[in-house]
Amino acid sequence: MQIRLHEIEIGAAEPGQTANFFSSVLGLPVKLQENGLTVFDSGMSGLDFNVSDHLPAGVVRVSFLTNDLQNCIVALENQQLPYEGPFESHLAMLAIRFKAPNGMDIVINTPTDSSPVWLKL
Repeated sequence: MQIRLHEIEIGAAEPGQTANFFSSVLGLPVKLQENGLTVFDSGMSGLDFNVSDHLPAGVVRVSFLTNDLQNCIVALENQQLPYEGPFESHLAMLAIRFKAPNGMDIVINTPTDSSPVWLKL
């Protein structure tokens, strides 16, 4: 099984203001800007850093990308950790969502045949 960090997303009540902070204070270059979403160039190939209103303000979600979602599901079940999914995710991926023991939101995505080639591990 291959797995890698895919995305870190921060929920913000005022995503434009928060994005401006990361851009102007930290100098992060913007890769994509849409209504309620700013994606920064994290400086690491394949890793997105996002600020959005898709999550409640202050919530941080860490997403991973794997080529074996079933293996991740089995590992969660072996630890008796509840999870949601699999469900359809962005970029035609399948995903599961769960809480780490510290309460952090975790998503694990796997590309499908319809996902962009650059997502495939």
